[in-house]
Amino acid sequence: MQYHTKLIVVATDFSANALHALKAAVDLLHIPQSRLVVIHVVEVKDDEQLHLLNHKLDAYIKNFFKHSEPIPVPERVIQSNTSVYKGLLDYINKMDPYMIVMGAKGSSNIQHLHLGSNTIHLLEKSTCSVMVVPIPVA
Repeated sequence: MQYHTKLIVVATDFSANALHALKAAVDLLHIPQSRLVVIHVVEVKDDEQLHLLNHKLDAYIKNFFKHSEPIPVPERVIQSNTSVYKGLLDYINKMDPYMIVMGAKGSSNIQHLHLGSNTIHLLEKSTCSVMVVPIPVA
């Protein structure tokens, strides 16, 4: 029996909530033939900004894994778009992942908000499964 690669995409905005989503996504790597992609969506204006964002994403992942990244090593993607959820939808439509994992909300400071707008949009429009990782209770 041959397995197809199961692409697990985790969205990050470098917030604490996104870190919890990354932890949950790593737990899914036990699925046979799974592959992890960490994606950050932002409007990229020039090559210098893209270089800095790639460096930030690399440092974010290396810091998370403490130099013991799983095999295969997570892929890093910077997706340029003015809208986070539209950038994620573009990537989903292009790559057809098994699942996308994201925090319940991003780095907004709105209190008592259970789901962020990007999460809500993806739950409504995504063609793949969306795993929403709740905000941990302190």
